[in-house]
Amino acid sequence: MKTRTTTTALTCLLLIMFIFTGFAQVLPPDSIGEKVYNEYKANGVDQAIAKYQTLKKSETKELTQADLNLVGYKIMNEDKDMMAAEKIFKLNMEEYPQAANPYDSYGDYLVANGKEKEAKEYFKKSAEMSKDSEDEWEKNTLYPQTKGKLAKIDKKHKQMDFLLGDWNIDAIAYEDGAEVMKMKGKDKVKFDDAANSIILHHYNEQGELDGMRIITYDAIDDEFDVAYFSPDRLRGIEVSNMKMKSTGDKQYEFMDSYTNDEGEEMELKHEIRKISDSEMEWIIFEQNDNEEWERVYAMNMTK
Repeated sequence: MKTRTTTTALTCLLLIMFIFTGFAQVLPPDSIGEKVYNEYKANGVDQAIAKYQTLKKSETKELTQADLNLVGYKIMNEDKDMMAAEKIFKLNMEEYPQAANPYDSYGDYLVANGKEKEAKEYFKKSAEMSKDSEDEWEKNTLYPQTKGKLAKIDKKHKQMDFLLGDWNIDAIAYEDGAEVMKMKGKDKVKFDDAANSIILHHYNEQGELDGMRIITYDAIDDEFDVAYFSPDRLRGIEVSNMKMKSTGDKQYEFMDSYTNDEGEEMELKHEIRKISDSEMEWIIFEQNDNEEWERVYAMNMTK
């Protein structure tokens, strides 16, 4: 199970992403960035670059890639001047070739221009530089952010989209290989674009909400994190991590890892076979005392 520290770090990462991509870019008063931006507004980007070259010779404090980076985002996001933003982002890469962030930012610029294939190369370069960086911010904040951008371009967060839709469930529970119970239910599965996550609502045979799952892709570990909670049991959120791989044509395997109530690390194996766009077979296995995979649950899912 992932620790609370991970949740805190994720929250900080989301806030940082909003700062650089969602909210207005605020340039520190009397900073190099503010002076360069003001020159851009007055006389255009070429004069702004010339102003930067002059200022850096007379500046007493150490300059960083952040000075130009904020200018580039402000021009791109607020002024919508993509040609000028490109010049600033390229200048930043030239001025700070050992810094990972300028490459990531230029990747953002390329994505904004619909050039995702080209953007991947800059995101990859940034990730290679930041992964083991001695700079704590690059390693712990920028690297996860860049990996997420690469995963989004590759649509890794959409790998489970075959689950989307409203499904009728016919399920069988097994014990020691024998059927012990049959159940019916419904699953309503949607992709939330704002959260980049799958939201699954499970209803019992009486149409009552029986449980809810949120499934989201983790680009760092290349797995799906799953949060489950039930409105009846009031046991908080149960968390698991699922590794996915294709095992054949329209066939998938998920290894599901979680920590049980006794603190033991447990694992389930899921095998999914997509029969058609409107029918799937989903079988769940757990290991017996001989460490052999044994069927414990099977679902036939139809639309």
